[in-house]
Amino acid sequence: MKVKHIAKNFLLAAIFISLSMITCQARAKKPARHTSNYSAPAVEGWYFRAVSGYPAAISFEPVVLFKNGEYFEVGDEPLELLNVQASKTARPLAWGKWRKTGATFYLTNNKGKTYDYKLNTGNWFPAYPYSASIKLKRGYEKASGGDYGNGTNALVIKKLTFIDATHFTEDANGGIMTGAAKAWKKSSNAGTYRIYGNTIELTYSNKVVKKSFAIGAAGSPPHPSTSIIFIGGDAFTDTE
Repeated sequence: MKVKHIAKNFLLAAIFISLSMITCQARAKKPARHTSNYSAPAVEGWYFRAVSGYPAAISFEPVVLFKNGEYFEVGDEPLELLNVQASKTARPLAWGKWRKTGATFYLTNNKGKTYDYKLNTGNWFPAYPYSASIKLKRGYEKASGGDYGNGTNALVIKKLTFIDATHFTEDANGGIMTGAAKAWKKSSNAGTYRIYGNTIELTYSNKVVKKSFAIGAAGSPPHPSTSIIFIGGDAFTDTE
């Protein structure tokens, strides 16, 4: 009986070891997810810069500097939802390299061209996350469009109203005009909102949308100013 008992224990031990080896092999075969290719790197700071282009003369765009030496021109999605690998494929021109020497920031874009920026010079400003101590203005708007040549002009005005601490309305009025015709379109929505850090969450009747968010700056030395905010990469100025 003692021999049978010992043999039984050896058999159970062998089964346990075999199962353990199978489990380890299964885990080893499972592909590892390289989170560094997907999640946003650690953030060094948020800024926004003045850019010139067509058809608008000057506009402002938010930029995030990452501690790994990369920068990103912030788009619609917040950093918490950013898939770095997918973004570099879909928006390669939004990515580049940065370095700082003294008080000057050097940003080298995807095409290898370098631009320099300094605070308090009119083209480079800090941007800030939202906090409960910051009070937003009631109304903001963003105008885009311009003269596209050949007698074609376009104008789109987006208006955003924060009714109270949780409710908002948004309106858009846009149109295009040519020498022969013109067309206009209006739209309106409403819902609730929540802002935390650099993310704004907009809840409509049938969906929830998260967008990137940042607060602008004013003064010297610069400090947070709600006269300009950034939502989804777009600059909105207050209407007060």
